[in-house]
Amino acid sequence: MVRIVNLVLLTVMLIGAAVTYDMKLRAEKAAERVVRLEREIDEQRDAIQLLRAELSMLVQPGRLQAVVEKHADHFELEDFAPSQYATIDEIPLKLAGPTGPTESAAAIDGAPVIPDSNAGSNR
Repeated sequence: MVRIVNLVLLTVMLIGAAVTYDMKLRAEKAAERVVRLEREIDEQRDAIQLLRAELSMLVQPGRLQAVVEKHADHFELEDFAPSQYATIDEIPLKLAGPTGPTESAAAIDGAPVIPDSNAGSNR
């Protein structure tokens, strides 16, 4: 009887050791993956920072003016004429509805438009 109990306890101990070892290996792999992901995140942040710096350099007005002057014959750009500017009153009125911008029938008829106070609420 004692031998059977000892054999059962030995088996339980071996199974417990195997399970513990497996859990340890999984934890180490997970820790390595976390370190790798953190390194990749840092690399991506550095790349984003570099791209932002490059973009700010590329969109400087002085540089853009030089590019436009250099390639003026290709772009065929002309100065704005005063007739090309619009006033606020000339811009058509569009209301943002639940599915996107739509024109109100009242705005088309010339009646004043009263925005719906419940349009943006979530109930």
